Amino acid sequence: MKQVYLDQAVSVNDLISLDAKQAHHIFDVLRTTPKEKIRIITKNSGVFLGHVETKPNLVVDSKVDVSDENQSITLCCALIKQDKFEWMLQKACELGVSKIVPFVSKNTVVKLDEKKAEKKLTRWNEILLAATKQCNRNTLVELEPVISLKDLSNYKSECNLVAYEKESDPSKHMAHYLKENPQTITVCIGPEGGFEESEIQILNEFGYANCSLGKNILRAETAACYVLGAIEYQNHVEG
Repeated sequence: MKQVYLDQAVSVNDLISLDAKQAHHIFDVLRTTPKEKIRIITKNSGVFLGHVETKPNLVVDSKVDVSDENQSITLCCALIKQDKFEWMLQKACELGVSKIVPFVSKNTVVKLDEKKAEKKLTRWNEILLAATKQCNRNTLVELEPVISLKDLSNYKSECNLVAYEKESDPSKHMAHYLKENPQTITVCIGPEGGFEESEIQILNEFGYANCSLGKNILRAETAACYVLGAIEYQNHVEG
């Protein structure tokens, strides 16, 4: 089914004017007719079905029940080199992340001033939108502005973990924390150089529990994929 993506509130019977890029794709490239149903994916108001009218307009016909997709996964990831970070964004979207929170830590190599950060957010959102279309998911990924590590206290969930390569206790493997199949989960991933012990202490004080991702030390982007893959697997095991 053909899809459009809207970053706005939507209700049944609304008349929506698509932006130039999506209007061109739906009307000129795909040659969509009023008889065809179009899936409308929104950031906050859900998933809908609609049909086109005259370019660039479409009408919202009904809302789709996607209540089975109710697990919320927040990935807090330290900034890493541009190509690796963008690759990670794409894969995180495909693997079902709900929200991504980029942050800066002591070992973060990438430095962004306010102007650069704004441009990066625009590019990152474009990457996430393209990944959403590619994998045909029903929800858009929420991307937060870049924050400092101390602000991670604002993104806690039912289950809160920090992936720490120095955690050697077998009972603290990530699998242990997923046994209860939490409906909301936040996981923090460090930069290329890892977390400093002082940073781990801060996160522990916030209520984040150390967890191991196995015996091997993983790259930051690999760790993100590992975490999301493990959550997806456990969710289906319990389901």
